Amino acid sequence: MHDEALEVREAILGSDHVLVAKTMVNRANVFFRQGQCVRALSDYSRALEIEKRALGEEHVLVAKTKNNMGEALRVEGKYTEALQLYNESLSALTKVLGSGHVLVAATKNNIAGIYLKQDQWENALHFYNEALDVKIKVLGREHVDVANTIENIGIIFAQQGRYEEAMGRFKEAHGLRSRALGPDHPDVGSTEYKMALVCEEMQDVASALSLCHQALTKAVKCYGQDHPESDKRRQVLARLQSLPATGQAAWHR
Repeated sequence: MHDEALEVREAILGSDHVLVAKTMVNRANVFFRQGQCVRALSDYSRALEIEKRALGEEHVLVAKTKNNMGEALRVEGKYTEALQLYNESLSALTKVLGSGHVLVAATKNNIAGIYLKQDQWENALHFYNEALDVKIKVLGREHVDVANTIENIGIIFAQQGRYEEAMGRFKEAHGLRSRALGPDHPDVGSTEYKMALVCEEMQDVASALSLCHQALTKAVKCYGQDHPESDKRRQVLARLQSLPATGQAAWHR
């Protein structure tokens, strides 16, 4: 469908028209969702050049396309290139929309994700916290996207060995996701799995067992018995079951 639309628009409007670029971005988005990042990047790059000529470097659409390209580059493991595009996008969006806009927060979240991949914990925390402040103001404390950023902050704390702080963030994200998505949602199970791993590090095997069992049950229900996510949680549960139980289940205190 996008191929036909692109041919028609190019024939009628010319190859440098902004609507041609829009169709390229739409096709690139489809490629990206299909995991075809190389094809997505080709269309994003072509669209970006058209948009810059037609709209200027600091236009919101240009910034959005740079964000999209950054996502594809991140998936490809090209973190330096992705970070450069995210920073360019952030600069333009902040100038045009202001620092309190949700698109600015989303871009800061993307930048933090790159730093997380590069194990640059403090940089990641800085941008996640800035994104979180904006999201809470714009979307409200109970929004699921707020929960996503809170969980990401918890992941950094866990990586740093700050397990009490990590658990606090995971519990908060768990509560938000349960209320927003329902207690059986796979994202709730994902948080429970992370909490189980933190409980294991804190030598609270009883809590870890309970949480991992909940996470496994949700994975099997949502993805199926043989899904890699189910298998991963099943392996962790088996490991936990081989450990001596210690302490009271912190989750139920």
